[in-house]
Amino acid sequence: MTVELLVVDDDVNLTDSLVILLRREGYQAEGVYDADQALAFLRQHEVELVITDLRLGDKDGIWLTRQVRERYPDTQVLVATAYGTIETAVEAVKCGAFDYLLKPFQTAPFRLTLDRALEWGRMRRKVQELEERLKENQRSVRFLGTSAAVSRVVQLVDRVAGSDSSVLICGESGTGKELIAEMIHRKSPRRDHPLVIVNCGALPETLQESELFGHVKGAFTGAHRDKKGLLGEADGGTLFLDEVGELSPAAQVKLLRFLENGECRRVGDTRTERLDVRLLAATNRDLTLEVKETRFRADLFYRLNVIPISVPPLREIRDDIPLMARVFLEEFSQKLAKPAPRLSEECLRLLMEHSWPGNVRELRNLMERAAVVDQDGVITMSDLPDHLHDAATAFLEKGLRERLSLKDLERLYILATLEECSGSRKRAGQILGITKATLWRKLNAYAAHPTGSKVETYYHTVKRPTRNVLEEA
Repeated sequence: MTVELLVVDDDVNLTDSLVILLRREGYQAEGVYDADQALAFLRQHEVELVITDLRLGDKDGIWLTRQVRERYPDTQVLVATAYGTIETAVEAVKCGAFDYLLKPFQTAPFRLTLDRALEWGRMRRKVQELEERLKENQRSVRFLGTSAAVSRVVQLVDRVAGSDSSVLICGESGTGKELIAEMIHRKSPRRDHPLVIVNCGALPETLQESELFGHVKGAFTGAHRDKKGLLGEADGGTLFLDEVGELSPAAQVKLLRFLENGECRRVGDTRTERLDVRLLAATNRDLTLEVKETRFRADLFYRLNVIPISVPPLREIRDDIPLMARVFLEEFSQKLAKPAPRLSEECLRLLMEHSWPGNVRELRNLMERAAVVDQDGVITMSDLPDHLHDAATAFLEKGLRERLSLKDLERLYILATLEECSGSRKRAGQILGITKATLWRKLNAYAAHPTGSKVETYYHTVKRPTRNVLEEA
């Protein structure tokens, strides 16, 4: 329940009379008689404006002003004072009160100050709402584009958001799978309830069941108290399991049971708990292959894959790169409080030709760097990392002559970046915009499946590495 005005005064008759008068004037007003009652009322109601007397007994109006402004920053405070305590009223304003009112109240100034305080609070809330909406739009724009592939994904998100069916979002690292999950949640009837995001790859296998489903005190060594679990935290809302293919067999079984009957059991508990949670999952693996090789349960895969969404890699939606780059530049320039620079034609051409192994995440990281180093309002080749345009020029020119595949070029670019970083996988992953785990997986695959002399000779010809990055990986 929202209340426009809350009057706080230890004079009961004055408080009741003022509340009646305010209601006659068309305000929605309530009254309480001390600071503790005021805070108790605020805990249960949204209040636009508090009118408090300076003298309230042990806890005065200045103390109450501080408490209200700290706990409820959207609520404005007016301090009422007699002529002899104006200095104290000014002190209250310094503590966060919007203004002060002189007693006895005169109708015209009283109403004017009241309306100004209410209008100021409402304007602040509108600005906050617009800022939140702008943030949401900016996050959505990171995925939005004009290409047919992007349009298909956005349309599918709009269609599935209103249902409770499970969604499996598939795509390479850095393509925006988490963003898709956020878009689905924001457009769903569950938008006012929690969205709990879990990176399954970051959970040690021994802790997955406890983290996801919770545990009871004494369930295992170190379980000193009951734990709700992330599934319980998402009750009424949405649970997003990123890298779902990393779940252990035991966690897969418990997740399957929840999807089948909506019930889960905490580790060490004998009782089951019914939860209302929509499940979204994402993977950068081929789960159909994982199922065939018995690394992922087939029945769980079918439960998750009710609505599949395939997110295209950036190299397949190159026409959207200029839009995305511009949006990222504007975003980071705004944070830096400087005008957004533009991309030179040469720089834009390089972005369009790059293979983008790190996808949108790599582009975003690159534009953040460009916004920081920009000095003259134009992003040129000199504002981009040396490894990007040096490697791109050599790889593209020689790669065309050698007729290398896009997959081979990606491999070569990753190896070249690792070489530029002196073998540091952490730094190479940051430049590429991919996780350390993804880089490990790619390097292990390269070591296990060498492409033959043509590609390896090409790599050594272009980069002339000083170390064997595959052996070091």
